Amino acid sequence: GGFNGKSTLLQALEVGVYNHIPGDGREFVCLDPSGVKIRAEDGRRVSNVDISAFINHLPGGKSVASFTTEDASGSTSQAANILEALEAGARALLMDEDTCATNFMIRDQRMQMLVSKDKEPITPFLHRIASLYADHGISTVLVMGGSGDYFDVAHVVLMMDAFHPRDVTAEAKAIAAQHPYPAAATPPSSAGCFPRTRRIPKKASVPLDVKVSVRAQDTIQFGDVELDLSCVEQICERPQTNALADCVLVAARRLMGPGVDLPQILDQMEAEFDGDATGNGLDVLRGNKPFGHFARPRRQEIAAAFNRFR
Repeated sequence: GGFNGKSTLLQALEVGVYNHIPGDGREFVCLDPSGVKIRAEDGRRVSNVDISAFINHLPGGKSVASFTTEDASGSTSQAANILEALEAGARALLMDEDTCATNFMIRDQRMQMLVSKDKEPITPFLHRIASLYADHGISTVLVMGGSGDYFDVAHVVLMMDAFHPRDVTAEAKAIAAQHPYPAAATPPSSAGCFPRTRRIPKKASVPLDVKVSVRAQDTIQFGDVELDLSCVEQICERPQTNALADCVLVAARRLMGPGVDLPQILDQMEAEFDGDATGNGLDVLRGNKPFGHFARPRRQEIAAAFNRFR
């Protein structure tokens, strides 16, 4: 039910990717370090992302295998966010129905009866979530209070009752068995629907001869270009944003190049942070000169910054 702590628990898990102070009460609030919060992000820029796993066609014949737009919708932005997270190495996805596109998450029985499959371009996340786990090892934690459609595919169902979790998996599975999907709602095949395409960032896309400033925890200004990170919800403090600004600049100056894809850039940057190349950690962002206002961002947030450049 509503107001019982579902979103609060998810928000705690979002920051469970970071180490906690021993004894602060969050010892069991933890998540795979690569976990990413996924949401709809109306209006964001998307560049050359294969969203065909979720969107099979778009108006005007626009490509879904290399989807590019300056103004994504709720469903296309959420699809792109998932594929970009996988590209950055995410092994867990977090979602809250309150910040998701409804038509991306589910299509109920009545809507499926009204709109035939051949007229609906969106394959709901409901029909891909099992394949993500079975074929790719990607887990999903989903906050859902308005639909029981996910009972069939869930491995564990927890019900929050006055901020206390209760395992109701057996009850949820019994309900799903009593009310099975109609034949018309049979999920499509997911075989091969998550291809790992290579995207190669262009050095020219990053302005290097302009003033760069971090205006807020969620905003970096590159000259006249504003990088909006307000929907990248796992940035916890402004020093991470400071580092993100320099990560973009360092990558453009010396890591980007012909044939170098985004995961390779992220790998190289993490290797330098870890000291494999220089031993200077985050100081590599400022030419090995100490700077006291950096906190290390994850590769997932570095990728998110690249992906939102306009």
